[in-house]
Amino acid sequence: MAVEKMKKVSITAIRDQSDMLLKEIQKSGTIHFKELELQELPEDYVFLSKTAPVEDFELIEEKQVIDATLKALKPYVPKKSITAKRPRLTYEECCNYLCKPELKETHRKVKEILDKKDALAQEIKKAKSENEQLEQYAFIDFSTADLNDLKKVKAFLIAVKAAKEETFLAWKEAFPELYLEPLGKVKQDTVYLAVSERGKYQEVQDSLNHQSIPILDLSFEKPPRELIEYNVNRLKKAESELVRCNDALNALGHRYDDILIELDAVNTVLSRNQVIENFLNSRHVIYMEGWVPEKDIPGLYNILDRMLPQSYYLEAEDVSPEDAETPVKLKNKGIFTYFESITEMFSLPAYQELDPTSILTIFYLIFFGMMVGDVGYGLILTLGCFFALRWIDFKEKTRRSVKMFFYLGISVILCGFLYGSMFGITIFAPVPVKGGGFKPILDTQTDIVFMLVLSLVIGVIHIFSGLVMKGLNSYIQKDYAGIFCDSVLWMLTLASGILLLLTGAGMLDLGSPKLFGIIFGICIAGLAATQGRSSKTLGGKIGGGLYGVYGLTSYIGDIVSYTRIVALGLSGAYIAFSFNLMSGLIPGVLGKLVFGTLIAVFGQALNLGLSLLGAYVHSCRLQYVEFFGKFYKGGGKAYRPFQVENDYISIKSTNQEDE
Repeated sequence: MAVEKMKKVSITAIRDQSDMLLKEIQKSGTIHFKELELQELPEDYVFLSKTAPVEDFELIEEKQVIDATLKALKPYVPKKSITAKRPRLTYEECCNYLCKPELKETHRKVKEILDKKDALAQEIKKAKSENEQLEQYAFIDFSTADLNDLKKVKAFLIAVKAAKEETFLAWKEAFPELYLEPLGKVKQDTVYLAVSERGKYQEVQDSLNHQSIPILDLSFEKPPRELIEYNVNRLKKAESELVRCNDALNALGHRYDDILIELDAVNTVLSRNQVIENFLNSRHVIYMEGWVPEKDIPGLYNILDRMLPQSYYLEAEDVSPEDAETPVKLKNKGIFTYFESITEMFSLPAYQELDPTSILTIFYLIFFGMMVGDVGYGLILTLGCFFALRWIDFKEKTRRSVKMFFYLGISVILCGFLYGSMFGITIFAPVPVKGGGFKPILDTQTDIVFMLVLSLVIGVIHIFSGLVMKGLNSYIQKDYAGIFCDSVLWMLTLASGILLLLTGAGMLDLGSPKLFGIIFGICIAGLAATQGRSSKTLGGKIGGGLYGVYGLTSYIGDIVSYTRIVALGLSGAYIAFSFNLMSGLIPGVLGKLVFGTLIAVFGQALNLGLSLLGAYVHSCRLQYVEFFGKFYKGGGKAYRPFQVENDYISIKSTNQEDE
C-alpha cells in the first residue's frame, strides 16, 4: 500500500561530457528532474548560472516537415493487421533514423508533390471560377476585347433589368442613331450590344448612368464558349495531374512507419535539449537535481561510473516529508498493478500517504462483478480481453487497462454463477427449495431482500476499510491523536450505532441494546469533544465538535448508497430476461429463428454495453465518494522520468536479442 520510496539526488559533472551523460540517463529512464532556480541554492553555489536553452530551430523545423509528411502519407498507408507488432529498437537504432538519407529524400519528394498539388488546386479553383462567369455569357459569340479595336464607332455591352425594360425602350428613342441588339439574358437582366458614334458616346454614357443602366466591363479575348472549352481541358489536365500526384504519394506510403520512428527520434532529441533548461552550470561543470526511486540508485551509480569515472559527484539523500515537490510512483504487484489507473484517475496519493490501490482493487472486483453478474457477459469480456492481449501490441498504459478488464470479466463470471445466470437464462441452480426444485445461490427474484442486506454489509466493510486507512495514514504522519479521534472513535461510533439499531429492532440477539446505547452515547460525546481540536478558539472547538457529530448523518447516506450494487445487478438481469422473453414471443419457427434471434442478440448486446458502462461508473463512484472521502487527500505529483519518447516503437536494451 506504500508508494515507491524516492531519493533526492544532486549530480555535479563535467560540462563537456554532459550530452553523453544525458543520453545514458535518458536511456535508463529513472530520473525525474527538478527545475532549478538560483535562489533555491546555498551561497556555495553562487558560481553557477541558469543553463541557456538549446537553439532547436533546425529540429523543430524538421519535426514540422515530418508532421507534414505523415499527414500527406496517412491516407496511403498500406493496411496492417490488428495483430501487427510495433518495431523493437535500441536507443541508438531509433536515433539513427534522424540520419537516414532515404527518409530525407522521402520528405523532399513529398514536399515537391504537395507544392505541385497546391498549384494544381489553385489552377482548378481559378478555372472553375472563370467558367462560372463565362457560362453566364455563353450566348456571346464574339470576343468582347475586339470591341475596343473599332475606330469610328464605340461598341459596348449594357445590362437592362426586367423592371426597366419599358423605361429603356422609351429612353432609346432619344438616341435614334444608337444601334441596339439583344444578345441574351443573365438571370433577370437582358444583355444588349450597343453601338454609337464615338463623338456621342460620352452623352450616351451619361444618360445611361442617369437611368442606372450599367455598362458591362467584360474583356473576353475569345468567345466565351471557346474559353469554357479551354478551361474544361485545363481542368481535365489538372485533375489527371492530381491523380498522378496521389499515385506518387501512394508509392511512398510504405515509408510511413519509418517516418513515425523518425518522429520518435526527433522528440527524443528535443526532450533531451529541453531538459537542459532545468539545470545550472558554470564554465566547467553542470549541476542537476531530481528524484530517483531508491531501488534505481545503484543503476545510476553504474551509469556515472561508466560514463564519467572519477569525474562526477553524486549525493543521494532521503526525501523530506515536508517536500511537496517529491513525485509519486505507485508501487504495486500482480493484479493490483492493473487497477492503478482507477486511483490515478482520481488523484495520486501524496508522497507521505498510503496508496489505496490494493484495497480499491478488492472492492472494485466485488462491486463490478455483482453489478453485472452474468456468466455470458463475463465470458465475452474475459475472452475478448484475453485475445486482445495475445494478438494486439498495446502500449503499456492501454495493456494495463485491458488486463484490468480481463480480471473484472473473471469477477463477473464468478458472480454470474452466484446468480446462476447466463445471458438472462438460469443455468446454475444448486440450492434445493422447499416443496421441490432448485434455485441459484442468490436468486434475483426471491432473494432481493437478502441481496440488499448483503450490499449494505459490503458497504459497511468498505467504509470501515477507509477508516482503517485513515488511522494508518495518521500513524505514518505521526498524528497519534488522529489515530484514535479520526479513525478508532468513528469505527466505535458506527459499530455501536449499528448494533444498537439491530438489537433494538430485534433483528440481532447480541447483548443488551442498553449497553450499545451507552457505548454509542459515549462515542458521540467523544466526537463532540475531539472533532474541533484543530481550532485555536474555544468557540471553534465547540462548533467543530458539533459539526463533526452532524457528519454522522452522512454515513447513513453513504451506507444506503451501496444498494446501487444490487440495483444495477437486478436491472441488468431483468433487462436480459425481458429480451429473451420478447424473442420467445415471436410466432412461427422461421420467425423465432430470424427475428427472435435478432431481438435476442441486439438486446443482449445493448444490455452488455449498458451493464459494463454502469458498473464501471458506479464502482468508481463508490470508491471516490464513499471510500476515498473517509481518508484520502491525494494531490500527489506524478513521477515523470526523463526517458526515450517511444510512442511508435518498443525500446529494447542494447544487448537484448530480438524475440
